[in-house]
Amino acid sequence: MRTEPNVDLTRYVSNLDQNVYTIYNLPEEVIAVIFAYVSRSPAGFRENLAKLLADDELAVNEQSGGMATAYSEKASRFHEKWVVGYGHSSVAEHAVAHIGIEKISRLASAELELANSFNSFTEYSQRYQRPRRGEFYIPAGLDRQPEMKAKYLTLHEKAYDVYEQLMSGLKKFLLKSLSQTEHESDRAFQLRVEKIAFEDARYVLTLSTLTNLGMTGNGRALRDTLVQLLSSRYEECHRLAREMEREISRVIPTLLKYVKPNDYLIQTREHLQLRWDSVQATPYPVTGPRARFTRMPGYREALEMLTARLLLSQCSLSYEKAEEASRHLSLAEHEQIADLALSRLRFFDNPTDELQHLTYQMEMKISEANWHQLLRHNRRTHFSYGQPTTRLGYTIPPHVKEAGLTELFQTFMSEAEQIYQEMEAWNPLLAPYCITNAHHRQVTATASLWELYHLINLRTSPEAQWDIRETFEQLYRELKENHPVLAKYAQRRL
Repeated sequence: MRTEPNVDLTRYVSNLDQNVYTIYNLPEEVIAVIFAYVSRSPAGFRENLAKLLADDELAVNEQSGGMATAYSEKASRFHEKWVVGYGHSSVAEHAVAHIGIEKISRLASAELELANSFNSFTEYSQRYQRPRRGEFYIPAGLDRQPEMKAKYLTLHEKAYDVYEQLMSGLKKFLLKSLSQTEHESDRAFQLRVEKIAFEDARYVLTLSTLTNLGMTGNGRALRDTLVQLLSSRYEECHRLAREMEREISRVIPTLLKYVKPNDYLIQTREHLQLRWDSVQATPYPVTGPRARFTRMPGYREALEMLTARLLLSQCSLSYEKAEEASRHLSLAEHEQIADLALSRLRFFDNPTDELQHLTYQMEMKISEANWHQLLRHNRRTHFSYGQPTTRLGYTIPPHVKEAGLTELFQTFMSEAEQIYQEMEAWNPLLAPYCITNAHHRQVTATASLWELYHLINLRTSPEAQWDIRETFEQLYRELKENHPVLAKYAQRRL
């Protein structure tokens, strides 16, 4: 490898003589430039890096690391021309930022996590950590209506009171009803009981409850995320977007230039709302998670599709030849081929990629607690979803019923729904902050059989939270009934 004189690459690459190496200790946008040069230069990454390091404009030194404070004018001009000017956004995917976000509402965190599927998140879990009194979001708009603000504050104080009462009652019940295992210490048993108790007690907390999360995204995904947040219906999301933009710009400044609300998204939402202004959602309360398939291919059709794709990938047949060969097989032969393709799956394996061609559509009415888990841990599911509401009923955790705490739970839910309705009549954009984790949301989803294998395997395991486990057990039972061989190996963690 030829290198520039007086340039020491060892601080920036993991080796100088192998064909595979890592690159580090450089500003993220500079890394993106180096990777982008490969499409325009016959030289390797290390040679391009050496040239950039030898250029005084790069402004990279031992103190710069991954920050862009001493930022390269050359990298900036490159991104201005190719990413901002010509729209070659794939270049931006090589620049990455890691962001810590604290004290945003659960409502805003859901909007953030749905903004772009290429981001990665780890969020504060209400299943494992106990929230603190007073940690809830107070919309600035409430200052215009002091009486409503007082009701809002009272509701959230009451939510925490009920949360603590549920915690106390559940712990007493669980200590009596659960058995301590043979090798479980007293402390471990106490911790297990507490975890179950605050996992169920949290259902009375509202979407205003504050949360923290860690987020990783590339420049392209982060830019699109900020546009989505700036175009959101919620003021909190606009403020969050500008705070994120300020901090991310310290790492990848040029790639976030010209981030602004998207007129198309905003105007389309407004015009659709006007178009359907007279449509009233009919109350349809359900008492627990409800999930069903709304569309799935016929059983033989699905098997033929899978066989044809396997023939394409394994035998290099044309599409027409693969389809024709698949059509002439018997149902039993198709089932044998599907079994051959899936039977060797192990505990954590992903199925063959050909399952991604089989798509299914689902409808779910699930609690906000359930929904928050689903949106955070799905991998390739596409969602359309309603806004937070009281019209679809709510889920009462089974342990709450068993412990004789149903009346306490339902009394608070009635109070929360009353405040929600008053808020909705005054300001519909602030009312969702009064929705609890127990209230149901309308969700429709499209996923491939590949994704269903991931979700069913993960969410029907004994370790899965009971609410989302019941949701995917319903879907798994329906899938198994209609597509028996295709569903046979989806559940592998029992």
